[in-house]
Amino acid sequence: EQVGPKSRTPKAGLNESYDGKHVIHKKVGDTVELSSGLPTENVTEAVWKYGGIKVADKDISVSKHSPFKDRSELNSENFTLTVRKLTLQDSGDFVFASAVNEKQRPSVTITLQVQEPITTITVIKINSTWIPSNESCKVLLECRATGNVTYKWTVGNQTLTGSKQQYIIREKDGEIIFNCTASNYVSKQSAFETVKCSNSTQQEQISVSPYQEVS
Repeated sequence: EQVGPKSRTPKAGLNESYDGKHVIHKKVGDTVELSSGLPTENVTEAVWKYGGIKVADKDISVSKHSPFKDRSELNSENFTLTVRKLTLQDSGDFVFASAVNEKQRPSVTITLQVQEPITTITVIKINSTWIPSNESCKVLLECRATGNVTYKWTVGNQTLTGSKQQYIIREKDGEIIFNCTASNYVSKQSAFETVKCSNSTQQEQISVSPYQEVS
C-alpha cells in the first residue's frame, strides 16, 4: 500500500511529510539516515525505538536487542540513526524520544517504507474484436509489472490509468502505440504494444457456434 494521499503520483526516492508524520521511501539494499530534526543542544536523553523495541540511545549507542544491530550506527553528536542494507521487513515506524535538561520533548515518528524496484513490465493484448458497423476494433490490453505499483498509459495525446485498458481504434488509424509506465516510490519502468485494427484481426478468445466453419 502506498503511503500518502491517493492523488499523489509516486516519485522515485521521495521523502514526504504530511499530517505531522514523516515518511521516507527507500529501495531494498539502500542506506537510510533517520534524523529527528530537533535541536541537539543540552540533550540529556535520546532514544530511538522501532516496533516498541529500543534500537539505540545516546548512552549505549546501538542496542544489542536491535534487529539492525549489525548494520546500524548512532551519531553521538546529532543522534542521527543510520541503517544500511535495508530489507522489506525494515519498513515501519521509528520513534525518537528525547529530553533537554531532563525535560521531555514531543516524540518524532518517521515511517520508513522499503520497496523492491520494478524489475519486469509487459503489455499484453488480451483480445481484439472487429466491429463491422463502423470499421473499428475494440481492444483490451493489460499492463503487468512486479510489486505494488501504479500504472499510467499514454495513447497518442491521451493519458489513462489502471492496469487494464479497453480502447476503440479505427482501421484507418493504422498502427497505434499503447505505452504503459509502471511506477512506485523507488523506480519506474515502461513497455509498449503496437496494435493495428483490421477485419482480419486475430482474437485470442473466439466464440464458435456448432455450425460455424472455422478455417
